[in-house]
Amino acid sequence: MDDTLSEEQKRTARAVLEREGRGFAEEIGLGRTNNPASLFGLLVASVVVAPRGESSGPARAAHEVTNRWHTVADLAAASEQDVAKELGAAVEGFDRDDDHDDSASGAASTLVALASALQETWGGDLRTLRDEAGRDPARERALLTELPGVDDAVADVFFREVQVLWEEVSPFADGRALRAAAALGLGDTAADLARYGSDAEKVGRLAGALARIDVEGSHDEVRRG
Repeated sequence: MDDTLSEEQKRTARAVLEREGRGFAEEIGLGRTNNPASLFGLLVASVVVAPRGESSGPARAAHEVTNRWHTVADLAAASEQDVAKELGAAVEGFDRDDDHDDSASGAASTLVALASALQETWGGDLRTLRDEAGRDPARERALLTELPGVDDAVADVFFREVQVLWEEVSPFADGRALRAAAALGLGDTAADLARYGSDAEKVGRLAGALARIDVEGSHDEVRRG
């Protein structure tokens, strides 16, 4: 940690990591490996959790999908009904009304469309997208958000998780992580978070933990250590 940090800031950062030291991707069993299946799993999970928060329901729903359909080709070939059934296993994460934008059916349609578009455009490999972007985060974001279901909020979650593998993205923290960081006195930028551990894995882990704290509203528990 940066020597200019106060002891209180160091203590708080340690408390954050002790409480929420695993990001949602790790918690649901997604490995962080720079291969097509792992990267796609991170993107699918980001699509599922970004609009719903990283609480147990959406995280479990993401696990159900990535655990059954491991590759882009697998999910592109899946029926929307089967995907909706898997998503519906996490009832609290999804509305059961098929006409609702946040329903399991709507999410399933989005995920199958995402897989199909990624297969068609990038051969199912997000590393190709990265190379096409010249490893420029702004261009990577622009290409990602052209895919079905991927908006800036989804790209934020994906970047937060993938920065461990794509070093050009780090340091990165999404809005949820930065809200919690500011509330806990840890700073208000991704560069501030890098002071607590300069390598991408440490920044990603801290940012992921802070995002979970923001979703859960567990700031007081962290303050109490």
